[in-house]
Amino acid sequence: MRTISLAILLLFAINSQAAAPTGSFNSNQCIDCHQKNNSALITDWKKSRHAQTKPTASCIGCHGKQHSNAAASSRKNKSCINCHGGKQSPLVHSYLNSKHGAILRMEQHTYDWQQPLANANYRAPGCAYCHMHQGNHDADIQQNKKNKQSGNKIISGANFAVCRDCHSPRYINRLRENGNRMINVAQMKFNEASKLISTAKQSYTKKQLQPALDQLNTMNKHLNNVYLGAVHQSPDYQWWHGQPALDGDLLKIKGVLGDLERMEKLK
Repeated sequence: MRTISLAILLLFAINSQAAAPTGSFNSNQCIDCHQKNNSALITDWKKSRHAQTKPTASCIGCHGKQHSNAAASSRKNKSCINCHGGKQSPLVHSYLNSKHGAILRMEQHTYDWQQPLANANYRAPGCAYCHMHQGNHDADIQQNKKNKQSGNKIISGANFAVCRDCHSPRYINRLRENGNRMINVAQMKFNEASKLISTAKQSYTKKQLQPALDQLNTMNKHLNNVYLGAVHQSPDYQWWHGQPALDGDLLKIKGVLGDLERMEKLK
């Protein structure tokens, strides 16, 4: 009986290996095959922005063209970084400068990327671990929502659920609460600047206000830095590239509007 069982298992292993494609292939071939074997995976991907943007973040774009290393390739950060602006883009840079990013950069050569993310016990998470948690191919699930009353971005509890794989719920809840307070303070600074410019439009031309409008555009980028700093737990983006930068933007906008007011009084 034992011999028969081993023979069946061996036959199953041989058939499974034979089913895996050899050589290179394209994304349409991936979809056709996985639609039959794991339709939920394809459904999740089709719902995501990866599938809906142009150009599409296709199967081979993340997994490569060789089946033997397809999963391992997609688990590494380099499969995400180039499409998301490169190492110097705020989205990527905020993560790379976090403790998670620093640890991963130092230790990634020791990780067994052939292991599924959930089983590998990596000491620090990469892009795929958090944004495609448990192999979910709808990366948008990990996107944060907006507060229905204020319209401000908020860090939802669902977004931080992945963090509980490694950290205690109490610690994660505290980080989320602090992050949302930080984002709210940053939003108040931006709202103050927006209101000042909106009021000034009643008295000055667009040309006169252009320096302030340009600064407001920069301020919006710094507002997003605070958000990225909070969700990636990146102190540099919470502070140096975030809150103090917003303070400077607000002061510059007030300075531009103050100069316009003084010039008007001198006429």
